Amino acid sequence: MKKILIAGIIVLIVGVIVAAFIISAMTDPIPPKVRAGWYLPQQDIVWTTSGPDSTPSTQEHLILAGHRDVSAPQFPTLSPYCRYENYTHLTTNGQYMIAVWYFNDKRKFLESQKNLVGFLETYGKISSVELNFTEHILRSGKSAPGIPDSQNRSTIPDHIKATGYESVNTSGYFFTVTIPGVGVLPPESDYAINNEYYIVYYGTTTEANLTSQTPFLKDMIAETCRYDPMSSVRALLRGAE
Repeated sequence: MKKILIAGIIVLIVGVIVAAFIISAMTDPIPPKVRAGWYLPQQDIVWTTSGPDSTPSTQEHLILAGHRDVSAPQFPTLSPYCRYENYTHLTTNGQYMIAVWYFNDKRKFLESQKNLVGFLETYGKISSVELNFTEHILRSGKSAPGIPDSQNRSTIPDHIKATGYESVNTSGYFFTVTIPGVGVLPPESDYAINNEYYIVYYGTTTEANLTSQTPFLKDMIAETCRYDPMSSVRALLRGAE
């Protein structure tokens, strides 16, 4: 009888531990401030560019020059959960940036997009574009031997609809990412998992011609973008969309 009681207690303890683990995993305890850095490399960015035919491959190297857990100074504060990183090109000294704003509330996410578009139209010029990454995917396995890349570029989708932006202090591309949640738990549970939303920007930190910078910015996106097939990637909402 005593053995049966002990066995029952052990089973109960194991059950409680397993249940706690499952709830913890489903409720995703990672704080929003940490989530804001999800799309940021947080390190130097290195990739190789294959030339046509027998042209030797070349290496691009962006040095992480600094980061801050606030909104990028070129843009308004869209979310309390934001972060940006500045980069300097090793050979050209070109100045670049990646900025991320994180949301766990759809209404605020949509509202912030429209506020951002109003700001961009006031202080610069915006456009709707579709970035084609087919070439990047095809050459992703052709890096120069002995040169480590930051990430496997095959994670990028074939095309990304984005919002182009040009102003006196930055030029680049915005896109949004929606990551689906795991759904709503049973009614008796106190937890519910919502979608996660991001506004992401890749650009220069100085005035630049967006058309001439596009090939390089596409390389940056292809090298660092964390893409999940379940995610939805879109341009910024504009007007009554």
